Amino acid sequence: MRCLIFSANRLFGECLCAGLCAQEAVEFAKTCVTAQEISAAVEQHRITSVLVDMSDPDACLVIRPLRAAQPGLCILALSVDDQVADEVVGCAKIGCHGVVPRDASLKTVVDVIAAAERGEIAMRPNVVAGIMRALAEPRKTPVVAATECLTRREREICTLVAEGLTNKEIAREVNRSVGTVKNHVSSILTKLHVPRRGAIHAHLSQ
Repeated sequence: MRCLIFSANRLFGECLCAGLCAQEAVEFAKTCVTAQEISAAVEQHRITSVLVDMSDPDACLVIRPLRAAQPGLCILALSVDDQVADEVVGCAKIGCHGVVPRDASLKTVVDVIAAAERGEIAMRPNVVAGIMRALAEPRKTPVVAATECLTRREREICTLVAEGLTNKEIAREVNRSVGTVKNHVSSILTKLHVPRRGAIHAHLSQ
């Protein structure tokens, strides 16, 4: 397997990369700290799997275009609490093929990657059970109701964030400064009680 790790946390990315390189099953591993590096790295190094740090605010913006441009590539989520079913389901909805548990050993990381590259999912039984329960529950709140706490402008920006637009793209769309958009996004996260912008799409899809 040939892996690419995307994380703005350089220390985290480099440590994981070093650990993966020491695993027999891993032929190649490299880190990227910006979204702009990913496409070129995937092509240049014949990457088979990309591990995306979901604690990065740009994670959602990376996954959607990458999935569209590289449909055969395995995309795995890092820094996700796999005991929270909604987080796992949210990762699946934005295009991830699997989730690496926060408490995973290097061997487990390799096992998860290998399973994803075979078209399978490596998950603990209790995690699968939690996902099944979450999917079986009826939607508690319609999407419209989920954004009632937002202003008209915030609802507009929330929709654009969920579609995967960057703050710069949103600023052009709504004719506002990037700083103003950042403030709106921060307010949206607070009002919707979601931890990061990548979780907005999952929240609206519940």
